[in-house]
Amino acid sequence: MTDDDPLVDVILERWSACTLPLGQRPHAGTAFFYNELVESTPEGDNVREWWVTADRLTRTKVGEVRLRPSLIEPAGAASDSLIVLDFEEMWSRRSGVAVMRTFFLHEHAAEKGWSWATTQITEGTAGTSDHVRAVEGQPRRAYAMGHITRELGESGEQRPLAVAISTIARDPDGVVRWLGSLPDGFAGGPVFVAEPHGDRSFILRCLGLIASADRNPDVLTFDVIRSLIEKLVRPKRGLFRRR
Repeated sequence: MTDDDPLVDVILERWSACTLPLGQRPHAGTAFFYNELVESTPEGDNVREWWVTADRLTRTKVGEVRLRPSLIEPAGAASDSLIVLDFEEMWSRRSGVAVMRTFFLHEHAAEKGWSWATTQITEGTAGTSDHVRAVEGQPRRAYAMGHITRELGESGEQRPLAVAISTIARDPDGVVRWLGSLPDGFAGGPVFVAEPHGDRSFILRCLGLIASADRNPDVLTFDVIRSLIEKLVRPKRGLFRRR
């Protein structure tokens, strides 16, 4: 799954707490937290927190969210999983991406007497349209993060987090693709690339997410995610009339 690439350790150190496992085999996947920057003020940044995943993982009336023990405070205060009714109706979708605000996750935690200890993909990490356009036909190294599914009876953590390494490239139709296969459970997980920064350093960007568990899956990029969010938060016209 991984090699000795030091960027794997950097990705896990910075963003291992931004993901949650969704669903069960054969429809298992990954969702991640994203902080949309609304505005910056002298007092601080104003953000909106979203939960992001692949559309196909949300097409079920009853959803299952695995509650990772390491992301729960205080430790041991939560159950192993959260069963969510009307799951399909909670998401907004566009071009293979699904997003929702994270209110229900925080409300559930507050009702049960615990809180989330997550991190988020921030606006500074999320790739821009320029970063997406920089992906060309020549393959470049990329990293996907997701929660692996295990066979029944296997020991160890259920749905452990891992990083897979391969390459991405833009195909002749203009679609960015992950070149190769991925383990079951990686659909919806974030995809990272390294942008050169100076002669000997890199900046890691989250380019988007894995669309499916198929071989050579699409990478649904952050310009798609942002366009969906913009549509959701844009003020609706025609609700008021002037006199």
